[in-house]
Amino acid sequence: MVYVLYDKRRILGIYENMELLKANCFIYNYKNFKCNRITEEQYFSTKNILLNNPNLEFLELEKIMEGVDIFIEFQEYEKNGLYALQNILRHIDHRFNFLEEKLSQDARVTVKFPGRNALDNKMITHNIEENWRLLDLENYHTIINELKSFIIKKIQKLELNFSTRIRFGTVSDKYASDVCYQVWPADKENWNLPMNSTIPGEDFAVCFEYQTPGVFGIVTDPKYGYTCL
Repeated sequence: MVYVLYDKRRILGIYENMELLKANCFIYNYKNFKCNRITEEQYFSTKNILLNNPNLEFLELEKIMEGVDIFIEFQEYEKNGLYALQNILRHIDHRFNFLEEKLSQDARVTVKFPGRNALDNKMITHNIEENWRLLDLENYHTIINELKSFIIKKIQKLELNFSTRIRFGTVSDKYASDVCYQVWPADKENWNLPMNSTIPGEDFAVCFEYQTPGVFGIVTDPKYGYTCL
């Protein structure tokens, strides 16, 4: 968790603990006074409270600083790509559950994945791997291995229950329909657009000109974010 200190014009700083936050509240209170953004009375009143209350709680500090047009928020922040991985795995699980439900409900439904088979699927392209590497170089290999393993297991589960209706090869919107799902690796911006929308992007996105029934994106690329249930 971090504290974000800002005014009406810009972010002033980001701090990991209350001690640093309080110190910088004092500094920016002084800077505002020197720039004539607050009155002398406001400056000294705020200064005295900050100096004479060493155990000031966050909510009290927040209210006091608002009086001199300085604002505070606290935010959770991501230390590595594992948070992104957890969100995307949750999304992938949700999407595969949807496919499983459709296969169970209608014996006509088929699902096609890019690649040769479950082990050699193309749901993680070179560009997607590179985007994960840029997101978290330290944990990159762990993330990619877990992501690939999870997708393989989800495909194999579908094969186990619906073997003749799980297929592999070239995917395209030309083959897509209500009973023919064409699965492809997507990102947050293009995985599930309104019907007949043009699908933007690179890699497998170029195989799909429009969002139509059966065009079934699954987010495996963290490029544009990863909260996409």
